[in-house]
Amino acid sequence: MLSYRFRIYPSKTIQARLLEQLELCRWLYNRLLEELNDFLHKLSRSYIGHYDVVVAEDLRIKNMARNHRLAGKILNASWGKFLHMLSYKAERAGRRFVRVNPKGTSKEYKHGEIDRDYNAALNILERGLVGLGRPELTPAEMGPLREIPASSVVEAGSLVL
Repeated sequence: MLSYRFRIYPSKTIQARLLEQLELCRWLYNRLLEELNDFLHKLSRSYIGHYDVVVAEDLRIKNMARNHRLAGKILNASWGKFLHMLSYKAERAGRRFVRVNPKGTSKEYKHGEIDRDYNAALNILERGLVGLGRPELTPAEMGPLREIPASSVVEAGSLVL
């Protein structure tokens, strides 16, 4: 039986150049992944350091990723990794991390005419506090939470409030 050799690339120099480009792509991808992990670690450490109780929705990320239009964006956001970091850092620091059922959090308007996202955040906080045995909702900040730019966490190394 005859065996044939097929060259995938037209020449050895083109093959070498493509392999160099592939190595560069791998290096850039790993660098971006390291930066994302660093950002998530710093942000989760900041939340655990500033708050005694952190409440988040118990998202079913696999089910959300079934939406083919949003799957890439949902998975790139690393929500699961961030929630995992919050969980184990809260445990180590002696803080409380509570996950609540996300059903209906953005549809209930119990807090009057305020921003929909802020209302959902208050609903999530209220559910988390009820789960801890603290039914009354008395948030420390009555207005919408401050927006913290990612650059203040990434560049400075720690969040400055």
